[in-house]
Amino acid sequence: MAAAHPDKLGKYAINGVLGVGAMGTVYQGTDPVIQRRVALKTIHRSLVDADNEVALIAARFRNEAQAAGRLTHPGIVSIYEYGEDGDTAFIAMEFVEGQDLSKVLAANGIMSEPVLLQVMDQLLAALDYAHAQGVWHRDIKPANLILTRSGQLKITDFGIARIRDASLTQVTSTIGTHGYMAPEQYRGEDIDQRVDIFAAGALLYRLLTNQGAFSGGAEQIMYKVLNEQPPAPSTLTTVKRDLQVDTVVMKALAKKVLDRYTSAGEFREALRLHAAKSVSGAAALFGALTGDETVVEPLAAAQLLQTVAQTHAVASGLWDADALSTLERALASFVGPLAKILVKKAVATSANFDSLVGAVAQHVPSDGDRARFISSVSKLGTTGSAARSAVSAASVQSIPDAFVAHATKVLTQHMGPIAKVVVKKAQAQARNPEHLIDLLAQQCGPDVDSASLIQALRKGLL
Repeated sequence: MAAAHPDKLGKYAINGVLGVGAMGTVYQGTDPVIQRRVALKTIHRSLVDADNEVALIAARFRNEAQAAGRLTHPGIVSIYEYGEDGDTAFIAMEFVEGQDLSKVLAANGIMSEPVLLQVMDQLLAALDYAHAQGVWHRDIKPANLILTRSGQLKITDFGIARIRDASLTQVTSTIGTHGYMAPEQYRGEDIDQRVDIFAAGALLYRLLTNQGAFSGGAEQIMYKVLNEQPPAPSTLTTVKRDLQVDTVVMKALAKKVLDRYTSAGEFREALRLHAAKSVSGAAALFGALTGDETVVEPLAAAQLLQTVAQTHAVASGLWDADALSTLERALASFVGPLAKILVKKAVATSANFDSLVGAVAQHVPSDGDRARFISSVSKLGTTGSAARSAVSAASVQSIPDAFVAHATKVLTQHMGPIAKVVVKKAQAQARNPEHLIDLLAQQCGPDVDSASLIQALRKGLL
């Protein structure tokens, strides 16, 4: 039986659930002393104290608090406190309203030059600051970059960051995301801030071309990163650009560390100079620096804001107003007036109606009430561009122990011993075996072929 969510953690009152993962839950909370909204990222204490490979996850959790906690910059999500409350360890951090860049790119694959330049300018300014404080992120990628409603970019998730001169033997150099990892990360060599410059170069390549600099499975990507140069962005015909920054991109993606930019600031200045030469009026994009703060150019920020708003519209457009209103009323019978806010937040991040109901149902405290809630919205479905669907009471099925054992075995091949924990957490959320398969597929990284994984999991249903 799933555990009820707490009313508070430490001094923070819990207002709702922002997300649920294999290791813990992210809550929206309030600091009662100064009435500040916060995000509370949690992990179960059993993992913090674990004496096996699962403890690596806890090491990342503590490392995030240490690394980001020393940084104060408008382009970095602020860490306020690391704390422990009973069986839960938590990090209190800045609550940011916005979309991560991966969702923005999924909804708007082609960014205009002013927008992509504004994204890169803010990212490199924030990285330059972090590096000056002796912190290297090591996992810069779209999913770890949040675009706020004001057009501000913020770096998040310093879970595998490296702190200069710190002894972090449990967090190795080879951790990262395929397609954004530098060659020295694959080789397990000593690293410095230039791993972030390589990742930022890979991101710029993606923004310019709408495709990755290195593609394929995990082994293919590793081979390409170590041995092959990607085509220059200007040679790709999928996106026509006035902006010609091939030399800037390729220098950032240099395989030899010494051939890359020595700092994010140098990378940023090179991008500014090339953009000013090749794009009419581009010089106006780049406001001066005031201390550590980037001055966001209003026109580019407005375009960036429109891009984020379009992403919200794509998600919101999957369901009509009547369906959402009915869903809010059903949830309100369990959680009260907070239902409207919870549904709105779930809509912004849900890909289909099943995932919307699943996300909203997590706010219902008990299994019995959760099943009744799902049953009460069984006739609702999606409209518009998405196919109409329904969640019926019959869709809430028990999940056989044999299938859980099969799923654990399959996932262990991809994730190792931690698979047991991942399956257990996903099982607590799943409404039926198919839903469990979907949840498990979402937990695996980009290097895992999700289609093959799903096929292997479904063999347990035969």
